[in-house]
Amino acid sequence: MPQRVKKRATGKHALKKRLKALALPAAAAAIALLALFTLLRASARRGAASTRGEYAPLSREEIEYALTVDPPADEARKALVDAATSLVGRVSYFWGGKSTEKGIDPEWGEIKEVTSPGSRTTGTLRPYGLDCSGFVLWCFAQLGYGADEAEALVGIGTWMQWERSYDIAWEALKPGDLAFENRYPDSSSNHVGICVGYGEEGRPVFVHCSSKYDGVVATPAGGVFRYARRPFLFYAEEKGLSP
Repeated sequence: MPQRVKKRATGKHALKKRLKALALPAAAAAIALLALFTLLRASARRGAASTRGEYAPLSREEIEYALTVDPPADEARKALVDAATSLVGRVSYFWGGKSTEKGIDPEWGEIKEVTSPGSRTTGTLRPYGLDCSGFVLWCFAQLGYGADEAEALVGIGTWMQWERSYDIAWEALKPGDLAFENRYPDSSSNHVGICVGYGEEGRPVFVHCSSKYDGVVATPAGGVFRYARRPFLFYAEEKGLSP
């Protein structure tokens, strides 16, 4: 008896079988590519953190060491660094907190409502302090400028402080220069700190008022501070301009 010849699947049934056979390798390839992309991105982030230091608060001893490495000769830069480091561990983070008080502001530590919009803390009661740009403003006010002068010189918010400073290479950072997390106008939010010296392996150290650590801290750049800027005050001095 002749054997029956098995008919090949035709039409829609054949197409479904072929698509099903192709789907598994394609899905596996997509998963593999996604995993590779994730690994590469994580590796890049680790690389940036390793070259700029881990974003974690430094000890008092580490801060004191950073201040001894190539300290600024310029009196204004030195005064700015002294002002910045004087508040480490002493002032809480407060969204919208600003001050141009000479020395310690008597309102710091008082329980106040956060009235500035745009934060998860808006509407809550917290010890009054500074936000990141308010910290920078206060530090410049310690150079002897009045409230209006300090605001005009360095600006009130991070956007103004970006506008009143100039791009410099990361390698050109000096104590007293600023560093920002994001570049304007690419981002509507930002974070700013003041370079105060250099830690291990010559990595810059920044003092800033951090929401993450709820106060003024000194840290390496980590993956947070990415853009170096020179305040117009120091840029003007270098270029022989009027600040």
